[in-house]
Amino acid sequence: MDPYDLAIAGAGPAGSVLALLAARAHYRVLLVERSRFEKPRLGETAPPELRAALARVGLERLAQAPFCRDAPEVVSVWGSDEPISRHHIFSPYGAGLHLDRRAFDEALALAARDAGADVKLGCSARFKAEPGSGPVVRLSTGEETRCRLAILATGRAGGGAGLPYGREYLDDNIAVTARLTLPAGPRATRTVIEAVPGGWFYAAALPVNEAIAVFITAAALVPRARRARLRWWLEALARTRVVRQVLSGCRLPQAVSVTDARASFARSGAGNGWLALGDARIAPDPLSGQGILWALDDAASATELLTRPDWSDIAAEMRARTRGDVEAYRSERSRVYESEQRFKNDAYWSAASRSSARAKAY
Repeated sequence: MDPYDLAIAGAGPAGSVLALLAARAHYRVLLVERSRFEKPRLGETAPPELRAALARVGLERLAQAPFCRDAPEVVSVWGSDEPISRHHIFSPYGAGLHLDRRAFDEALALAARDAGADVKLGCSARFKAEPGSGPVVRLSTGEETRCRLAILATGRAGGGAGLPYGREYLDDNIAVTARLTLPAGPRATRTVIEAVPGGWFYAAALPVNEAIAVFITAAALVPRARRARLRWWLEALARTRVVRQVLSGCRLPQAVSVTDARASFARSGAGNGWLALGDARIAPDPLSGQGILWALDDAASATELLTRPDWSDIAAEMRARTRGDVEAYRSERSRVYESEQRFKNDAYWSAASRSSARAKAY
């Protein structure tokens, strides 16, 4: 295979948008994605600013069905028993967006392909740095090539793909998720965030006729056995008030899935001929709702950095950016979690309080 200017592992928002922008700028781009987007992905509610971010890269069509639906309001029950509503009516960008992440991510990868990137689905890549030349890229198909720059966009749970990459974790959060079929008829499209003993819930309606309900808790609190885990999840749901109202009329789920939701950042996220982007660089708490915006911003910034001749400057700038982002994120995370004081003796919230104290001392 001929060498590439850019080889990207991971076709999430950061990887696919970087591939799209670099291909438009006439770089030769390889985008490798382990999946074929065949399975559902954990959905999220993105802030209204996502509309503007998509428009800047010519993908405003992804801010509408079937990739998302409007989310005009976020209701939170956090720090108080009284729900607080934040309506997006005052945002210049319009309503927030409930994303169907499987459809959304697939559309981003296909847009990169249409722009000229070489997109390989159902394939994984490993990199090997060699002195005096760009990294070697080895694909699970047996093919091998070289690239000028290697990009890790493998998400919060991805590894280093052979590169000297390392992560630091800020908590032990895990997401326990159920997808529920909505009953026929008009439904509220608000997103609900509700803190309860043991963790907090996030619930939203998806673009399809489904709703998603996610319980964020500590990994140690989740039962190992599937049936016990489902029963435990339903008991946690019963402790909510507003989330249960949103899900009223839905049939109870028969199973729940478990996903890594730890906030983390790349302790070693840039080096000679490679760097990490998106959640591989810094993965926020799902509560923030900012992860996808950070990923798109990373992609745009990396495209600009490609024009610089000195790679050491690029790596140094990305390291400095990560340090600044982590410092700001730790401060905001501490403020949010410390505002919830109703469950001081609860195992989850006690651990969150200790984590906030450590963040202040960082």
